[in-house]
Amino acid sequence: NSFSKYYSMSGWRLGWIVIPPALIAPINSLQQNMFINAPTISQTAALQCWEDDTIAELETHVTKYATSRTVILDALRQIPELTCSFLTGEGKPTETDGVVDERKANIAPADGGFYVYIDLGTSNVSEGYGSVAMCRALLEDEGVAFTPGVDFEDPTGVLGDRRVRISYAGGIDTATEAMERFTAFWPKWLAKVRANQ
Repeated sequence: NSFSKYYSMSGWRLGWIVIPPALIAPINSLQQNMFINAPTISQTAALQCWEDDTIAELETHVTKYATSRTVILDALRQIPELTCSFLTGEGKPTETDGVVDERKANIAPADGGFYVYIDLGTSNVSEGYGSVAMCRALLEDEGVAFTPGVDFEDPTGVLGDRRVRISYAGGIDTATEAMERFTAFWPKWLAKVRANQ
């Protein structure tokens, strides 16, 4: 496990592993060849993570993440082209027919991290108007940063340019404003996509 998400220490590169005693020596030998050591100051700071007041503070972060996630998902549900399939934790659509339609948007379950991952579907993208172009335009036009899926998908395939990732780690107010801006941006963007299909 790591300190990155729950403990709000991303980038500190601290973590731990729970293993059977018989694996301690081999794992220790392996890790010695992969990295040297996390800085002492990072390790010392991490010791505070298990203090009661730290845990209490971190639980408020979880609540804020959950609220931000709800803000994002609720906004997406208001956009007709993006409400087609909200996938369950098993990657299956919530619709009764159980079929994922690639023409329509699909929204992955947002549990375990602090991102919502969306497949825009083939009918919401066109040549030159995929997620990379959309994210660039959204940033330039509205000052909102979504991440195109090309960073998370097989680079030899086409899925990355029709998928986007939205972070809800920035806070409730940020998520609310970002989704208001995205909701205003989407119809203008979709008109460009449709004109190019």
